[in-house]
Amino acid sequence: MTTTLQGRPAPTTPGLSYWASQFRNADFYRDGLRFSDYAPAFYVGIAAHLEHPDRDFDDPRLELRSRYQRIRLGSALDWDQAEHAARSAWQRAKENAEAAQLGIERRVAELALHS
Repeated sequence: MTTTLQGRPAPTTPGLSYWASQFRNADFYRDGLRFSDYAPAFYVGIAAHLEHPDRDFDDPRLELRSRYQRIRLGSALDWDQAEHAARSAWQRAKENAEAAQLGIERRVAELALHS
């Protein structure tokens, strides 16, 4: 479920809570910017992976630039600046999904051994 504040992704959107506390530590962070400046980019990256886990971040069919422009609202970042944050969020979502899948596969294998 996606939650929004005045049309913007909120930190309660799955995956955004991590970025709400960590965005200042990221290599793309620019001094003086707030989470609300980065949140639309994080949301685009996370949503792209959740909606199309089989596609690469650079797949033009994802139309990430136009998606970002639609939800950007008052963010100080244009797409060229926001793309790094979106890519990082996409990568983190991908890694989390892969780790979860491995955990499931291990658990299924354990259960199969014990049945």
